[in-house]
Amino acid sequence: MRKAYVNGVVYTMKEENDTCTAFVVEDGKFIYCGTDEEAKAIAGGEAEDLHGKTVLPGFTDTHQHVLAYARDLHKLNLKNVTSLQELKDMIREKAAGLEKGEWIQGTGFDQEKFDEPVLPTKEDLDEAAPDNPVLITRYCLHVNVANSMALKMGGIDRNFVPAVDNTVEFGPDGEPTGRLWDQAAADLSALIPDKNATHQARKDAVALACRELNKVGIIGVHPIQGKHCDLFEDTSIYQDLEKEGRLTARVYLGFDEYPGCAIRRCLGDSMVKYGFYKIYTDGSLGARSALLNEPYSDDPQQIGVTNYPQEELDAKIQEAYDMDLQIGVHAIGDRSIEMLVESLEKAYFANPKKDVRFRMIHMSLLNENIIERMKRLPVIIDIQPMFVSTNVRWSESRVGHERAKYNYCWKRLINEGFMLTAGSDSPIETFNPMMGTYAIVTRQGLDGYPEGGWFPEERVTPYEALCMYTKNAAYASYEEDVRGTIEEGKYADFVILDRDVFKTPHNEIKDITVEKTYLGGSLVYEK
Repeated sequence: MRKAYVNGVVYTMKEENDTCTAFVVEDGKFIYCGTDEEAKAIAGGEAEDLHGKTVLPGFTDTHQHVLAYARDLHKLNLKNVTSLQELKDMIREKAAGLEKGEWIQGTGFDQEKFDEPVLPTKEDLDEAAPDNPVLITRYCLHVNVANSMALKMGGIDRNFVPAVDNTVEFGPDGEPTGRLWDQAAADLSALIPDKNATHQARKDAVALACRELNKVGIIGVHPIQGKHCDLFEDTSIYQDLEKEGRLTARVYLGFDEYPGCAIRRCLGDSMVKYGFYKIYTDGSLGARSALLNEPYSDDPQQIGVTNYPQEELDAKIQEAYDMDLQIGVHAIGDRSIEMLVESLEKAYFANPKKDVRFRMIHMSLLNENIIERMKRLPVIIDIQPMFVSTNVRWSESRVGHERAKYNYCWKRLINEGFMLTAGSDSPIETFNPMMGTYAIVTRQGLDGYPEGGWFPEERVTPYEALCMYTKNAAYASYEEDVRGTIEEGKYADFVILDRDVFKTPHNEIKDITVEKTYLGGSLVYEK
């Protein structure tokens, strides 16, 4: 059945300021975009009045850990904790309602928000919950803290040898402090009973997570697995939800392992596709584990870590390239990014292929050498807009003022001709695209700090920001011909906003809400 939508302000996103007032949907696709009169005529009189509301293509988040977000819904939420004492109080309160020996998991804390910005230790958690094993995870997902009972259950003592170097911290007395990174924490987490242990429970949790995405206009998501830090994904969950009619977002999956058979990029259908092979090269700036060329300005003893030496990274990328997989690589520190660029150069220049779209993920701290070398490669840069907002009070302290000019230098990259997409890295950051747009249009925290924005020359326009969530995201998944803009022949994925994002003061963009979300012409969310 054909249905017209009329009397709207429809931003097609084909070009800046390209608008129409109406469109017609049939069989899940746009079949006409233009005037009210013509739309009504094509639809045979069946029309919904948009009452002058703003319409945009549906949003896509190009970097999420959906199963982790779904799993975290039952964990202790520590995102708003502002002191160590508050953190201990929350854990103590949680323990009071549990049996002795029952696990406590917390997620989302950021010690940089504390009155004294120091990571907790096992002693802090022991004080709060001496009779329960505790494991809490920093919001970046790379840093964790366990109490003594949890460490004992994991066999982590003074004689423990971690499977991966630099993932367990030992104090001057030779005893573990409780601070764990990546693989060590993932191994400990594997001992915790999974409240979403069954396939059915995981499906229900992911279905709920997708509904939460729809509330902020997201109809596409790129879930990414990261086994080394306990971030798993499962293709069968999304396929089952699609079969059951419960999948309300188009899924493009990334895995940190090679396919077990001859799979190439984009295998799947319009709802669930195998996307790309993901590699993690280093950690994060917040944890001081991103690999830098020079030491951290606020901790000269630290330079970060790498997960792979150059030769191993070369081999991993070469194998994936030879398999015709799309490749996505997490790289945050400038030294780690240089290593990535070198590996991509070796694979690509030795055998240039058509339509290669390397995904360079995060790319936080750059330099002139990196930018010039990247220009010669077919790359897409997947950024996380909220990072600049949530990290704005401490980013410069990590690398100093001069290097900070190249930290999140996204306007520079756009001006140099690079295509950027936007993701949240959820559950690390909020996945609300209006919040992300606010972050990179203002380069301020949600509290408006600093006035005028941090390195304001790197602020992007609302159109540039929303391209990252729409047509650029579609290009990143080889879907630019079927979605990402409002055009005839493309999927009818669109959102209706409560106000015009392009006419809203930049500091108010974060307050814009989605009134309706449509996936393939079907209403999946209404406020």
